[in-house]
This record gives sequence, C-alpha cells and structure tokens, in this order.
Amino acid sequence: MTATTVTLPTHALHPSITHEATRHRLTGAGLPAAHSLLRFGPLAESRVVTVRQYLVDKEADPANLDADIADLLVVGHLIVENGDAEEVVLDGGTGRVFSMWLYEKSPHNAELFPLAPSLDALTRFLEAVDEFTALRGRFAGLAERTGADVVAEASALLMSVFTEGDWGHHGWGSAGAPAEWDHAIPAFWRIAALIRPMALVAGPGQGLRLDLPKGLLEEEFGADGVVRIDPSELPAALIHEPTRRFLTDIGLPKEELMFGLWRDEYLLLTLAEADAREDGDASRETPADGDRLIGLGSLVHDFEVVIDGRTGLLSYHEYGAGTTTPVNADISTLAFTVWMYNRQQNMEKEHDFTQDFYHQLADTMVAALASVDPVACLPAKDADDYRYWPEVFHDAAGGVL
Repeated sequence: MTATTVTLPTHALHPSITHEATRHRLTGAGLPAAHSLLRFGPLAESRVVTVRQYLVDKEADPANLDADIADLLVVGHLIVENGDAEEVVLDGGTGRVFSMWLYEKSPHNAELFPLAPSLDALTRFLEAVDEFTALRGRFAGLAERTGADVVAEASALLMSVFTEGDWGHHGWGSAGAPAEWDHAIPAFWRIAALIRPMALVAGPGQGLRLDLPKGLLEEEFGADGVVRIDPSELPAALIHEPTRRFLTDIGLPKEELMFGLWRDEYLLLTLAEADAREDGDASRETPADGDRLIGLGSLVHDFEVVIDGRTGLLSYHEYGAGTTTPVNADISTLAFTVWMYNRQQNMEKEHDFTQDFYHQLADTMVAALASVDPVACLPAKDADDYRYWPEVFHDAAGGVL
C-alpha cells in the first residue's frame, strides 16, 4: 500500500473473492486511500469480513440477517460530515459493489443500494468526481466558463462517466436488476452529477463574490418572481456600492424558501432604527454596530438577515439578541444559495435523493456552496457557533432538503 492507494496482500484476500478482476484490483492497482465520498478502512487494515462477521464483531445478532446479504464483504464506508456512514459492501463472486443500510439492532431490515458494477468502475467514478472538482482531465474544458449551459454540460459529462460503467443485467441481489431501477444511475452518483455542477453557474463579480448570469433568477422564479429595489428606497447607511447595484439591477426572489425578503416597513431599516420602533423593549439588545446593519429579510428559523452597509457582508441576527453571525459573503452568494436550493427542490420531485441519501445530498450542497462562498460554510469554532446553511441543509428531521 502506498500513501495514495489501499491494496491487499494476496494472503489477506477473503476466500469468497473469486471474481478475477476484483482480485486483481485489490492486490494490484488498489483503491484510493482517501476520498471525500468514501473510505476503505477495513481494506486499509487488511481485514475483510462478511457482513455476518461484521455484526458479530459489533456484538450484534446476525441470525435474522438476509442470507443474500450475510456473505457480502464489508470493504468501506460512505462518508458524511467527515464521518463514517453507510457500509460499502462487495460481492466477491460478481464484483458488484453496494452501499448498505444496516441497523445493528434490526439486521433483518438491512437494505442494499447499487453503488458500482465493479471496483474498477468505482475507482473511475471517484477519480471523475476529483477531476471535476479540480476542472482537469475531461473537465478541463469547463475551466473559466460559467452559466446555465455550462452547468448542464458539466452534469452531462459527469453523468456520462457513470453511464460508461457496464451495470449489466443481473448480479445485484436484493437491490434488483438494473431494468427494475427507477433511474439508470444510482442516486448516490446522480447527486454528484446534478448538484455539484451548480457552482459553475456564476463567475467572479466586480466587488461581489459572484456575477450571476443575466436573467438567472427570472428563469428560475418567473419574470414576476424577482423584486428589485428602487434606488430612491436604498438607505443612506448602505454605502457598499456593489450591494446597492445588485439590489437595484439584479434583485432577489419574492418566493419565501429558506430566505424571505421583507415586504413591509422593516425592509432596509438599520437594526438601530428597527429597535427604536419597538418602544424601548428592555428584553431586546441592539448590536454595537446596529446603526450600519441593515435588515433585508428573514430565514425560516427565526433569524433576521442583515447587511453590513459598509462591507456588504451578510449576517444573521436572532431577534432581540446583541450579536450577529456571518451567513453569506455577500448578497450575490445569498442569491446563489436560494437559487441552488430551489433547483434542488425541483430536482427532488423527480430524483427523490433524500429518501436514502439525505446526508450525502446535504454534504454535496454544502460543498457546492463552499466552493463559491468562503463565509457561508466556515467550520464552526465551537458548539455555540451555529453556521446556518451547513446546519439547515443537514436538518433531515426538519426535511429541509
């Protein structure tokens, strides 16, 4: 094993691995030692066990485990939020690779999901995701290009990698034959192909992080679904010129998704002005810089979005609190976030990503946002440092995605 690959010595191969191409991959070229989507921990330890033995090692009872699943081999785990999630399992006879949902207290409910037709194909899929992230290899032609057409092209290129694999007609056990699947490609890879490229929709802006393509918001939300602010209505406290231009020329969606633009007298009031209207409520605190923090709208979790009138930084403010926390680098990345979220919601109706891969979808949404906004997805400093978008995207209980 090198620093970049995981390989198995021949003596460590499990006797049930009879598929020749799989044996060759494991003992030869190996598998990626590190990847953001999954890791091969058991292989790195040269320890490959059946699902049955895996449960025994965890002091769980495998007695009711489905016979077709019991003899599959645990070779790794999917990764969510930098931690292990669903198991990655291998059929040693066919070379098929699955992800597996397994709850140790009810192993009879274990469920398989197709992941790759072989370890060779799985390696190609992971390499393609890395190439796309770096815009190199077959994706080099996308570099320095932006727009909705580029997003569609990137998605098609990524999807072509996943469809290149020979998914065959059988050998998928309880996951069903490919002809029975709702989609030709498993949801795990469709998430990568459809969500990750959305970060290519906009290029660098002048004074703002992003230059959104003309008409992008109108195309998504409708011609009457975007609000622009008349220059005469902009407050004197908003001296950040790029933000002023964005509000008057580009605007923000009317539709209240995760963010709702205020449509009342509180729109574009400073926090100091808004608090003054509350008749001196003793329970309310005004941040020290409340005279330059300008109210824009609200997030669905009872937070107010405010603009720093000098820098254009967007923060969230808990009503009545004396502090604020950055939420987006500026108004352009807020608009991108709302656009991306609406796109995902529309795709969800067709693809049903969240049924089985909610947290993988959330991780991909966060990665796409982080690639264009260095503020929105900063790691939390401590347990009290609530980073809004990463937190809400991962809110599976709340069904945000």
